[in-house]
Amino acid sequence: MITAQRKTERPALLLLLGVLSLLLAATSACSAAAGVSGGNLSAGGAPAPAAPVPGAAARPDGPVATPGPAPLAAKAGVEEALAKAAASGSTPGTDQIRAALAEAGFPPAAVEVTASRTPTGLAADAVEIAVRQDQYCVVAQLRNGAAAVTVLSVLADGRCLVGSRA
Repeated sequence: MITAQRKTERPALLLLLGVLSLLLAATSACSAAAGVSGGNLSAGGAPAPAAPVPGAAARPDGPVATPGPAPLAAKAGVEEALAKAAASGSTPGTDQIRAALAEAGFPPAAVEVTASRTPTGLAADAVEIAVRQDQYCVVAQLRNGAAAVTVLSVLADGRCLVGSRA
């Protein structure tokens, strides 16, 4: 009777061990793809740097260059244009924003603006605006008549905003 019980336990045990080894292999593969070092420590006890993941975008190791005078001047121009456009206290529409930026001297091809209306026709809570200036983007969010503006690097595809164009 004991031998019969052991014979039925062996396939279940082998199945369990097989599943565990597959999980362990999958976890190791995920960790390697994510760049997590598998417990390798450098001499100082810190995790050793992981090998780069194939297909991952390269990032500069050093500090990112700060924008020069042209992007900073563009930032001031965007802030001023958006302040004028939002002077009424409400968030202006996409076309009004584009017109205000064109009036401020920004070429229409350098301007990206998200939709000011939702697909159901409601006013958007906020409108995102970006103006390409050299290898930088002046990115702004217009919400409740106030604009928050910053300068960021251009995306890998050469644009400033992610998503479909409005």
